[in-house]
Amino acid sequence: MEKTKWLLSVFCGLLSAFTKQYGMIIAFVSIAVVLDWITGIIGEKAVGHPITSKKGTIGFWKKMALFAGLFFGFFLDCFIPYALKSANINLPISGAMFGMTVGSYIVINECISICENIYKADPELLPKGIVKMLQLAKTQIDKESDSDENINNGY
Repeated sequence: MEKTKWLLSVFCGLLSAFTKQYGMIIAFVSIAVVLDWITGIIGEKAVGHPITSKKGTIGFWKKMALFAGLFFGFFLDCFIPYALKSANINLPISGAMFGMTVGSYIVINECISICENIYKADPELLPKGIVKMLQLAKTQIDKESDSDENINNGY
């Protein structure tokens, strides 16, 4: 019993320290993911597409991949400073730079997807300027992604 209390105390202490640094970004990502899931279902139903378990399973694993990416960013926040310190390299920036960057990117992409889902359900719900801005942002993100792929492929 005493060992269980000790383990629970350690776990709660670690969880408290972790959420102090990452609690808000985890909350923002979680809210954006849930809203995207809900609006995705609404958008599909509004245009008459059936919701199948195969679509749901694929969507679920895509969302889990987002959280895996987020937690990989958290890992990098711990690992990169440790590795650089071991190599006697001074990192001029400290804090949650990787986790926050990955989390912010996820939230922005989920917000674009939420707006696309709302637009699919009823194009009149969103002001046309917002829709154009989001389409432009998505085009720009895709363009940046394509240029990154060309760099990685040696083009």
